[in-house]
Amino acid sequence: MRETPYVRSIPRQLPWVLGLAVVMAVTGPFGLYDMASLGVRLVYFGTTGVLIWLQVLAFAMLLAQVEAFQSWSIAARMAIAGVLAAIPGTVEIIILLNWLLFPVPFRVFLQIYPQTAFLTATIAVMIGLFIDQRLRSNADSELARVAALPAADMPADTKPDFFRRVPPALGRDLLALEMEDHYLRIHTALGSDLILLRLRDALAELGPSRGRQVHRSWWVAEGAVASAERDARRPMLVLRNGLRVPVSKTFRDQVKQAGWLG
Repeated sequence: MRETPYVRSIPRQLPWVLGLAVVMAVTGPFGLYDMASLGVRLVYFGTTGVLIWLQVLAFAMLLAQVEAFQSWSIAARMAIAGVLAAIPGTVEIIILLNWLLFPVPFRVFLQIYPQTAFLTATIAVMIGLFIDQRLRSNADSELARVAALPAADMPADTKPDFFRRVPPALGRDLLALEMEDHYLRIHTALGSDLILLRLRDALAELGPSRGRQVHRSWWVAEGAVASAERDARRPMLVLRNGLRVPVSKTFRDQVKQAGWLG
């Protein structure tokens, strides 16, 4: 599983998820206060809370990889992820109720799912807004920090700011940049790494002469393309390190004019 803002946020979110589970166990919503002891309620809400939240993150990461959803905000994708995660979550709720409390037939799925979906989507959106705000703040802070660093010995046609972010082990043979929300994955001939930077900020630092954007989430450096191919959906650029980069309709004409599609 690739490192993403969702995976990085798990250690910070888990205490909040468990805290919410404790609050719900103590208050006993949905009529469970009179039906189960505090210990049983803790097991029930703790288990369902962690499972459903991990499923929300899994669906959010999947949606982030789908081009149609990449223009959506984190909060919007989290809302959809919450609705989707509530499907297996409702099944898990029924299984736990059968195990801990009383027999519950699976035909009640349609009765339980709307409540589960609403609650899950609402909480997911709230935390999604928190993640988005935190990433924006961190990206702005990182941009200001790097801008304040002393200039280094960098290529003459490149603003120095960007290469100050690149880990030395990756070298300076830049091939491509890949956007992952407010993070940026740097691909060089020696490997790849993730840094906290928005793609638009990176492009502003690099300037137009070092490469071109080929997709909403991808930028490719001049001299990095080895060949081009077409899969069932869109043209693909194959870089010198074997990395395959999609070309979207928005940038296809510009890529053709550059001669990168052969």
